[in-house]
Amino acid sequence: MLAPGRTAPLALWALPSLALVSLPSAGSETFAGGGLLAYLLVFLAAATPWLEILLVIPPAVAAGLDPLLVAVVALVGNLLPVWGIILGYDGLRGRWRAWRGSDDKGNARDEEPSKRRQRAEGLFRSYGLPGLALAGPILTGVHLATVVALALGGRTRRVAIWMAASLVLWTAIITLVTVSGLSLAGLSP
Repeated sequence: MLAPGRTAPLALWALPSLALVSLPSAGSETFAGGGLLAYLLVFLAAATPWLEILLVIPPAVAAGLDPLLVAVVALVGNLLPVWGIILGYDGLRGRWRAWRGSDDKGNARDEEPSKRRQRAEGLFRSYGLPGLALAGPILTGVHLATVVALALGGRTRRVAIWMAASLVLWTAIITLVTVSGLSLAGLSP
């Protein structure tokens, strides 16, 4: 039990459970006061793979943080690591291929591509980069979707543009749905 006026520290692993809790008191303890620390936590959580915007924006807005500022901070927090992955991918891929003894397509020499890779390439060909980018933040997380898009031959500039566009779209949708849901429930953000 905490002393009156004190708040519990937030562990990043607690954010997903906060998304399931719709009680404003739980959120207000987490993001107490809405100061710089609260927005820093939003940024860090959004940058963390598998937490991302889907599990960060709703509890932060429910806690009383400014929805527009939460959206911008979460977007930047999610986008910077994606661009880091894109910038670092070519160098890491070259090292991986040299270590593994791969050919230009990333296949180990004298081996057929795995069935899993063939299936993934088929999906990428069917839906393309736009489909992967738009589904990624919800189905796999944008970090993994970025790696998959690059591994299957997406050009870095196009991957960066599509992932950014997807994150902007999903950030807007999640923020609007959260604010609308809280308003309908009588819990103004």
